[in-house]
Amino acid sequence: MRDDLIDIGELGVSEALKRGATEVEAYISWGRSLGVKIEHGQISFSTVGIDNGIGIRVAVGKRVGFAYANSLSPDKVKEVAERAVSAAKASREDKDWRGLPEPRTLPTVEDVFDDRIIKMDVDEVSEIAKRMLDSALEYDKRVIPINGGVSVSYGTVAIVNSKGIRVEEKGTLIYAGLATIARDGTKVSPVCYETDHSRVLKIDPEWVGREAARLAVEALKTEKVSPGRYPVIFDQEALSELWEYTLTKAVQADFVQRDRSALKGKLGEQVASEILTIIDDGIRRGGYNTGSFDGEGVPSQRTVIIESGILRGYLYDNYTAKKENRSSTGNAARSPQYGPVAVDYASTPSIAPTNFTVIEGDFKVDEMISEIKEGFYVRGIQGAHSSNPESGEISVVATPCWKIERGEVKHAVQGAMIAGNMFEMLKRIAGIANNTRQFFYLVSPWIMVENVRIVSK
Repeated sequence: MRDDLIDIGELGVSEALKRGATEVEAYISWGRSLGVKIEHGQISFSTVGIDNGIGIRVAVGKRVGFAYANSLSPDKVKEVAERAVSAAKASREDKDWRGLPEPRTLPTVEDVFDDRIIKMDVDEVSEIAKRMLDSALEYDKRVIPINGGVSVSYGTVAIVNSKGIRVEEKGTLIYAGLATIARDGTKVSPVCYETDHSRVLKIDPEWVGREAARLAVEALKTEKVSPGRYPVIFDQEALSELWEYTLTKAVQADFVQRDRSALKGKLGEQVASEILTIIDDGIRRGGYNTGSFDGEGVPSQRTVIIESGILRGYLYDNYTAKKENRSSTGNAARSPQYGPVAVDYASTPSIAPTNFTVIEGDFKVDEMISEIKEGFYVRGIQGAHSSNPESGEISVVATPCWKIERGEVKHAVQGAMIAGNMFEMLKRIAGIANNTRQFFYLVSPWIMVENVRIVSK
């Protein structure tokens, strides 16, 4: 771990100011990762990577420029500062630019750093991967692990700006994931995936292996889909894929300000079932995207998005917040890939959720399933990236997906497609379970939606 990132940032800020910048922000990150890959049922290779760099954003009046480098040497930092200022001077004025953020008191966050992860070597990571792999293979001889792996990563991020922000934070992450299929004669299941991840050394690789194997075996027996409208239970993985391209975009202030959000102008209105409450929780204990500050040095916070079905707020970074004379909600991200230790010095801030949290309900999972006479349980989604974030229209393949009949999960189905409008589906949420789990950015239990249109592929 490096302990000189603040000093490097101060050098970048001072150099840019010398060259004519009126405002400067330096974002510096250092990260190391160690991973073991699984391919075709075997541990195939390990990887070790270290990456560090600096990104400098400057303003010359209302003209903004950015430059970066994957080196932290003093000469390279000076070069980046010079390039950023040159880029700003060559840019057009941005009439909406109202300055960088000012310092604010940071919150205390917990369970985001674990020394034990830093000390792990390739043998320890390989052992975790072996435990996960063995667990899958021992579950059923028909199971074939096709890919996956275990990785540990840790890093430090620092932000320095000319308004007085001087912040630094370190983080750790461990991840285990496995994708499997099952084969029985000519029958082959769809790919089934399970994962576990944690900011501290607390994962269960055996559970990952068993679950990935169990899902594949239970997906072997498939039947065709009868088109119609049914109640559907979505688990965390399916929800995360659906909402990433619809709901989370619709509550981002940049989408709202550009008239690309179906939820524009609906603050205070009922936009979902009254049983749905969503909070973006940037300070959640041990959360995947938890940190004391965001990608601009603004304090992380809890932001109520939907409360009992009523739209209460949007997600802001500093730029979009100042356009409306608001305060940032601490949702500036430096990379399209979520994560606490991503090496993201090469990007300017954009808005993203932190830990997008659905408040759980009272339903036990078995009770939720038992209430469905005929419907579906959807584990995964394909094609969510083609959803329309402005209208909410979706047309996706549900796979793996199981049929529910008379209150029991009976068999997998093939060729099931979900069509409709995500924002209308929010209004038809009829049940929220009590099995909350974090799946990357999303923290949620299972959710049941009524009257979902199922078509046959």
